[in-house]
Amino acid sequence: MSKRKSLLSVVPPRPPNAPVRPEKAPADGLPPIRFRRGNAYPKAIAWFGFKSFWGHLWSLLASAIAAEDIDSRDWMRPDEPLDLLRRMSTHLGGRNDTSTLTEALGRDVWIDFIADTGDDVSVSAEVAKIVFDAYVVDDPDDTSKELTLPRGDILVFGGDTAYPVASELEIQNRVIVPYNRVLRERIDGRPRVLLGIPGNHDWYAGLDGFGRMFRAPLGTVDRASVLAMGDPETDTEETQRANQIGHFFEWIEALRIGKRVEKRGALPLLGYTPVQNASYWALPLAPNLDLWGPDRQLTTLDMRQRIFFSTRRDEVKAGLVMCMADPPFAFLEPHAPGQDILNSLDLSFEEDGLFALTGDIHHYCRIPMGSDGLQVTAGGGGAFLHPARISRRNLKKPKAEFPGPIASRALTAKIPLLLALGRAGFILHAALAVAYGPMQKIAWTAGKPSAITAGITGLVLWVVLTLVGATRGPNVWKVIGIAGASAVVLAAVPFGMNAAATALGPKWPYATASLLAVAFVAMVLVGVFVVGVYLMLLTIFGLATDQGFGPLAHPGYKHFVRLRVRRDGSQIEGWTLGKIDTLRRSAAVLLVDHFVWKNPRFEASTRKGANP
Repeated sequence: MSKRKSLLSVVPPRPPNAPVRPEKAPADGLPPIRFRRGNAYPKAIAWFGFKSFWGHLWSLLASAIAAEDIDSRDWMRPDEPLDLLRRMSTHLGGRNDTSTLTEALGRDVWIDFIADTGDDVSVSAEVAKIVFDAYVVDDPDDTSKELTLPRGDILVFGGDTAYPVASELEIQNRVIVPYNRVLRERIDGRPRVLLGIPGNHDWYAGLDGFGRMFRAPLGTVDRASVLAMGDPETDTEETQRANQIGHFFEWIEALRIGKRVEKRGALPLLGYTPVQNASYWALPLAPNLDLWGPDRQLTTLDMRQRIFFSTRRDEVKAGLVMCMADPPFAFLEPHAPGQDILNSLDLSFEEDGLFALTGDIHHYCRIPMGSDGLQVTAGGGGAFLHPARISRRNLKKPKAEFPGPIASRALTAKIPLLLALGRAGFILHAALAVAYGPMQKIAWTAGKPSAITAGITGLVLWVVLTLVGATRGPNVWKVIGIAGASAVVLAAVPFGMNAAATALGPKWPYATASLLAVAFVAMVLVGVFVVGVYLMLLTIFGLATDQGFGPLAHPGYKHFVRLRVRRDGSQIEGWTLGKIDTLRRSAAVLLVDHFVWKNPRFEASTRKGANP
């Protein structure tokens, strides 16, 4: 009980617009028993729900298109790094005759990084409040003093801007509206810029919504229209629902008569200016230090992009901060999509001392890589929670996690019941009803299920469960074994339910048909519970760590990272700030982690006697 209380801090009152003093995050322990969930529209995606099914179809369609080599990046014209620097410097009020951003501004540069954002609109609004606040912490250079962490000059979105598909409408409803509602109360007159890299959910919409939010504007954006996005009097839940329904019927009518549906030309954030012209970019950040944002689409880096980054690498031998939508290491072990990005660019943590700042995995994890490298996974911008790796023998050891393995194990235990109760939707219930239908029809006529039909059903379920869980090659045989045991139980469930119905027959005041109908409903619920146990075991044993938490649609442990880039390019300091129970009104903002990455290129240039 004491551990639970330590996780539920209370926010002390503070003057309006004053910097927040975050509390130190508690050690990994049991999470709160109950987490607040959003009730406003649009709610969190139910990943096993019928409403999200179209997102899965878009995923398959987009992957098929990518496999056919239809690549939007082929005709992109990325900004030359110095051109991007000058555009950014102009917006931030700096000089245009320098070669790096810190030199252009004449000071340290502050960057906010957030990833995996637009899901539950209530969570999005609370995350926005955390991101758009200033904070005060102990100064790492002199702990007797305080240091203010101002809102970043640059806001970087690290992929998967909205779910299930980052279309123009989903980004508008799940990101722009809740963020602008918060920003309306935090207008300070300071110019800031916006950068983004796309994740797979952005590509499911062909970067249509992504481009409207992150591409540099061709003209000016009407400030009144930006203010209206997030105005509580105009952007109500009713108007958003009406827009969603109206947009659907517009598409139907357009398909019927062969017309085009007009979309918003831009998706602007109040006070932020987008500056990029492609889905990937390179920014000269500080002396001997570059910030890169590669884009692997749904497969890998294209040749134009490889040439773009290799050219920059040949021109400037700088230390690298990589904003990546896919981490090179996920759940403490190598992750193929992120590894492919590094391999395509001929980069490594060990030889290049990289600092990789990533999303895609919806938790926080900081892992040192060799003597100079660092990976920070910070995918807590709003999407459902992923757990920490629970089984971790002989794997990399993280320096910080949010949540940790103890909290993750406790949350994992909730998977079977919440899945059976429909927390993630009812597609799985419908699928099992179809699978059990033939067995129950035979039981209806013959008085008991058919063993042959049960065997066929079990084999089909075994294959399906194996495909769901076999996400990593070395663990396939373990997954096959657990899937097989689960399939045997699932095939036996109808026998148990019908036997119970038969035993109750003499005591039941209704006909046997009614008992069999009740047994059918019960077997579906029990079957879904068994599938939940299967997902729970995969999570506990680390076989498919990201699969089981989708059913939870968990709103907690949200966070972002605020970075200070030293003016001389010597190092980057990071502060990770977040909340455990995100929607609880009295929840305090927590200082989840503080870290320092030292730029190996700066140290090398200093040893050579160069002027950094």
